[in-house]
Amino acid sequence: MSFRLRPCTGWTPAAAYAAAAPAASSISLGQQLQRSIPRPIGRPPPARHQIRAPLVIALAALVRIKSATGGLPGLGQCRNHLVARMASSSSQPLAFDAGRRQVFVVGNEAADADSLVSAYAMAMLLNSDEVQAIAIAQIPREEFRLRGDALALFQQSGSEVRADGTPVQLHFWDEVDWASADAIQSRSIVLTDHNKMSDSVADHFAGRVEWVLDHHQASGSYPDVRIDLDEGLGSTCTLVAEQWLKKGILPQEIGVMLAGVILLDTRNLCPKEMKGTPRDKAALDALVTFLPEQGAGSWYAQLMDARRNVSHLNVREHLLLDMKVVSINGLVVAVSSIMATMPELFEKAGGPKGFEEEVRRLAACRGYQAVVGLFSKDESKRKGLAVVPVEDAESGPHAELCRQLVQRLQGVPGNLPPALKENPLFETQGLLAERGFDLQPLEDMKPLVAFSINGAVSRKTLLPSAMNASSL
Repeated sequence: MSFRLRPCTGWTPAAAYAAAAPAASSISLGQQLQRSIPRPIGRPPPARHQIRAPLVIALAALVRIKSATGGLPGLGQCRNHLVARMASSSSQPLAFDAGRRQVFVVGNEAADADSLVSAYAMAMLLNSDEVQAIAIAQIPREEFRLRGDALALFQQSGSEVRADGTPVQLHFWDEVDWASADAIQSRSIVLTDHNKMSDSVADHFAGRVEWVLDHHQASGSYPDVRIDLDEGLGSTCTLVAEQWLKKGILPQEIGVMLAGVILLDTRNLCPKEMKGTPRDKAALDALVTFLPEQGAGSWYAQLMDARRNVSHLNVREHLLLDMKVVSINGLVVAVSSIMATMPELFEKAGGPKGFEEEVRRLAACRGYQAVVGLFSKDESKRKGLAVVPVEDAESGPHAELCRQLVQRLQGVPGNLPPALKENPLFETQGLLAERGFDLQPLEDMKPLVAFSINGAVSRKTLLPSAMNASSL
C-alpha cells in the first residue's frame, strides 16, 4: 500500500531537518549560501491547480517525435556528428560572467531525472552576485527528449523550455566551449548524484571538486572536500531539498521538481518497494505544499507513466536512455538500465543476435569496449542481464573483461569488500544472502552472454559489485 503524505501544518526547515540532516563542514560555497540569495532563473511558475494530467499526455506525444530514420532526430548518428550539429543549433551559447566566480554543477552521465534536477536545483541555489552557477547535463540536448519524466517535471514546474521541451537554463555537455572554460583559473565543480567524476569531466576539473551530494556507494575520491552522501537514501534530490530548506526560500519551480523526483525515486514511499527512507519522507513532508491538488499518489502515477512510456524507442535509444560509462581495468564499459524486459527488447531487435549486433554498433561508435544491459523486471519478477564485448573474438581482452565481470557478480556475497557489505542497499536487495545476484545462465540466448538474475537488483548494487569497488 502506498504511503500517504500527511498535510504540512507549517514550514519550519530547521526543526524538520535537525535530526535528519548531518552537520556539514563549512567551505567557500557554504559561506556563500549563508550571505546570498539565489537569483531566480526562468519565468514565473504556474499555480498548483495548473498541473494536470493532460500535460503528461501531451509530453508523451512529444517524445514520440521521429526522424525519417525511425528514431529521435540525430540519435542514429555517432556523438562526433552530434557535436557538429549541436554547434550550429539555435541554442544560446553559454557566456561566462567575468565579474563572478564560475561553479559548474554536474549530474552523473546517465542523466536521469534525479541527476538532471539535482544539478539544476543546486545551480539555482548557488547562483548569486558572486557566483555564476552553471548546471550541466552530461548528454547532448537531443537525448534529453528520451526522458519523459524529466520533460514532464521541467514543463510542470514552469521552467523556461524550448519548443522541443528542453530547459533553456540547463546546459548540455556538447554546447559548452570547454577551451574557454578551461581558461578560467578559478573554476570549480559541484557533483550531484555521483561521487566520482567521469573521465571526460575530470579532464576539465581535476583537483577542482568543491562539493559532492550523492546517494551512491562512496568512492572516497575526494576526501578533502565537502561531502553530503547517504548511501541508503532514495534520491539525491532529498539532499538538495535539505539545502534549499536551510535557506528558507524555495521557489515553486524548484519545489515542484524536487518533490516530483523524490516521489519517483522512492516509488511514492511504497513499503514493498523499499526505496525510501525516513530522511526522504521528511523532505517530502516539507515539500507537500508543492504537490498538485490531485495528490501525491495520482501525480506519482502520471510521472511514472511518463518515465516508463518507452515503447516508441528503438534498441539504440533504450540503451542510451539511462547509461553510465565507467573505466574497468583500463577499458571503457557502458552500463545501461533498460526500461524494458529482455523479451520485449529482443523482440524489437529481431532476437538475441539482433540485439548483440545493435549493441556492438553503438559501442564501436562511442568507443566502448563492453556494454552491460540490466533489463526491467519480467512476469517472473526477475531481471535479465546481458554482457556484450565489442569484439567478436572469444579470446580477446574485451571478452576476457566480460568474463571477469560475470565472475565477480557470481562471487557475491563472498567476495564483497566490507564497504559494500555495510551498504544498506545490499541487505535490502537480498544480496548478502547465500545466492547473492542469483545469476542463472540463459543458454538459449547463446552466443549472447545472458542471465536471469535477482529481480530486486539495481545498478546501484550491480555496478560496484562488478567493479569490486576498486574503480568507483
